[in-house]
Amino acid sequence: MLIRSRAPFRISFGGGGTDVPPYCWEHGGAVLNVTVNRYAYASLIPLGDKIVLSSVDLNRELEYSVSRLPYDGNLDLIKGVVNQFRLDKGFRVETFSEMQPGSGMGTSSSLAVSLIGAFSEALGLNMNKYDIAMLAYRVERVELGQLGGYQDQFAAAFGGLNLMEFFKDKVKVTPVNLKEEVLEELQYRTLLFFTGKAHFSPEIHSDMKKKYEEEKEREKQVRDELKRIAYELHRALKNEDLDYFGQLINENWEFKKKMSDKISDEAIDRTYDALIRAGGLGGKIQGAGGGGFLLMFTKKDKRGEVIKEAMRMNLEPFSFRFEMEGVKSWKIQ
Repeated sequence: MLIRSRAPFRISFGGGGTDVPPYCWEHGGAVLNVTVNRYAYASLIPLGDKIVLSSVDLNRELEYSVSRLPYDGNLDLIKGVVNQFRLDKGFRVETFSEMQPGSGMGTSSSLAVSLIGAFSEALGLNMNKYDIAMLAYRVERVELGQLGGYQDQFAAAFGGLNLMEFFKDKVKVTPVNLKEEVLEELQYRTLLFFTGKAHFSPEIHSDMKKKYEEEKEREKQVRDELKRIAYELHRALKNEDLDYFGQLINENWEFKKKMSDKISDEAIDRTYDALIRAGGLGGKIQGAGGGGFLLMFTKKDKRGEVIKEAMRMNLEPFSFRFEMEGVKSWKIQ
């Protein structure tokens, strides 16, 4: 029996950073995001008394006996998921990601969610999406000690366009239901461009954590504004006011940059400003910042001009569609 699973990557429109403890535990956080049709895949094949870990996109393969796997910086995320399940039999665990690490699109969390979904299917655990997301969070943030928030795991597990609210004892996921033509217009005006360099989120999260501890009241105010913008983005969509939606993304970016001087740099700022002049309403670097993908939301009649300006700067538009389905697992005889 072959088990496969997939989980989508996500775009964050606003509120990112408010899903990171301790802020969200103390004050509550909110993010508006949507998943896209690029996926992290996992496959499980029963394999006697050994565990083989294979990352196709990273071209790495490791072999172990069935026991707790050691963390040594080599495929630790896969090991972290495997170690959550008390396996009494072996598996070949094969993963493939359609997006490179450092994209800012939640790649590691989508991989963790996909793996957990596969093991839930293989072991007959029938885990729901909420439990899959929470376990993925615990693997990344607790088991492996990686800094970050909750939104990536919940986006990958639930899929679709959602307002997500984060509290000490729960996460609330509210789907944003739009008319088909409004959703298509949102899709049409949302562009992604790769900046040409990957980001390193642990370094940025560490810097943001240090600033929050040293200047708590000021940093709380910045996050309060980001949270407000997430709710405003939600209201703008419900009111079908996409111009205001784009302006709010720009406002979010200005506040987000205050969280760390590593979130943007001169090259990103130049690119951003040029795309705004060409017809963008607002944009933001995806994820923690510093590199990866740049989102740009355009005026309704300026999509072509923004793409032309990006290509003039050697930035190719990234082709994608919104994905309304979250983690999905299936069996093959």
